[in-house]
Amino acid sequence: MSAAGSGGRVQPARPGDPSRVGPYRIIGRLGSGGMGTVHAGLTADGLRVAVKVIHPAQAEDPEFRARFRREVQLSARVQGPCLVPLLAADPEADAPWLATAYAPGLTLNQYLADHGPLTSGTLYAFATGTAQALAAVHEAGVVHRDVKPQNVILTPAGPRVLDFGIARAADGTSVTRTGVMTGTPGWISPEYYRTSTAGPEGDMFAWGALVAYAATGRLPFGTGAPDVVAFRVMSGDPDLDGVPEELREVVESALAKEPADRISAASAAQECSRFLASQATQILAGSDGPAPTRVGELVTAVWEMPAVDDPTWHAPSPPSRRRAVTTVLVTAAVIGALAGGALAFPAAFPNVGDRDGARDAAAGRSIASPARHAGGATGPAGTRGPPSLHTGR
Repeated sequence: MSAAGSGGRVQPARPGDPSRVGPYRIIGRLGSGGMGTVHAGLTADGLRVAVKVIHPAQAEDPEFRARFRREVQLSARVQGPCLVPLLAADPEADAPWLATAYAPGLTLNQYLADHGPLTSGTLYAFATGTAQALAAVHEAGVVHRDVKPQNVILTPAGPRVLDFGIARAADGTSVTRTGVMTGTPGWISPEYYRTSTAGPEGDMFAWGALVAYAATGRLPFGTGAPDVVAFRVMSGDPDLDGVPEELREVVESALAKEPADRISAASAAQECSRFLASQATQILAGSDGPAPTRVGELVTAVWEMPAVDDPTWHAPSPPSRRRAVTTVLVTAAVIGALAGGALAFPAAFPNVGDRDGARDAAAGRSIASPARHAGGATGPAGTRGPPSLHTGR
C-alpha cells in the first residue's frame, strides 16, 4: 500500500474505522489499498499526522508482518531533507500501524494531470530535492525500491519522498516474497528485470525517469503492457524531448542501462543544486535579504506550489484544559516507555505543515507514543481496542 494518500484531502471515516490509533485521534481517511488504510490523525495539541493501519487479514500473515516490521525499522533509520519523518509505530499490534508527519499537497502524478509539467525553478528544485532525499536514504544504508510519482508529494515547502513499504537494507537483507517482483513498471531498472538486483543504482534509474516525467508529463519509456514497457527499459532509449538541456546530462546518466554507469544520488543532488542556484539568482534578483546558499534554502526559495487547504482539518475544537492535564500525564508515561525501549521517533515536522497548513509552525516539536498502560486503540463505539505499546518484541 502506498502512503501517498498522506498528501490527499481528508475523506469521511467509514463504519468500523477506529476513532483512535495509538496516541492519535482519527478524523477521517486519506487513502486505502489492498494492504491497509491511511487515516488522517491529530495529536493531542492538534498537529496533523498520517496513520497507516494494516488490514487484519494481512496482519495475520507472519511474512507480511515481518515485512511491515522491517518497513518501520528502515523508515526509522532514514532522516533528511525532503523526506516525511516517521513519528511512531506499533508493528506488534493486532492491527499494526505506523504514523508519519502529514505532508499537504498533491502527488506528482496528480499535479501533472491537473497543471501539466513542472517548469523553471520549480523543476530544478524538484530534481534537487528528490535527489537529496535519495542521498539521505542511501547514506542510511537503505534502498527505497519504489521511487515513482505516487510516492512524491509536492508540498508548499518542496517535494517530499515517502513510502518505504518495499524498501530494503543496502546490505541485501530482504523480507519480500521469493519470486515476486516488487516495484512499478516504468520505474523498474533494467538490472532488476534481468536479475532482481535492487541497489541504490536502481533508485537512481527511477529518479531519472521521475525527473523526465516531471519535466515532460510523459513516461520516458512510454506506457503499455508490463512486458512491453520492460522490453523498452532493457533495450530502448528514453524519450527525453522536453527535458531542459541543463538537466539532460544528469538524467541520461541516471537512466544508463548499466548500474555502474549511473550517477549517485549525492552527485545528482550536487549537480542539480548548481542549476538551482543559477535559477535562484535570476528569480531572487532585486529581493531584499541575503541570498540562500544551503540546498534546502534554495529549494524553498524557488519552489512555487500553492498551499492546499482542507477545512476538515480545522473542524476539531482545540484541546480543553482537562485534555492538557491528561497530555502531561501521558507524557510522563512516554518518558517511562522510552526508557524501556518504546518504538517512538522524535521528529520536528520539518517543513511539512501544521494544523493551519503553515510550513514551519510545528518546528521543534516531537511526538512520542504512550506506553501500553497509558492507552490503546479505541474503536468506533468507544470501546477499548488492542493496546498500543510501541515496542519491537
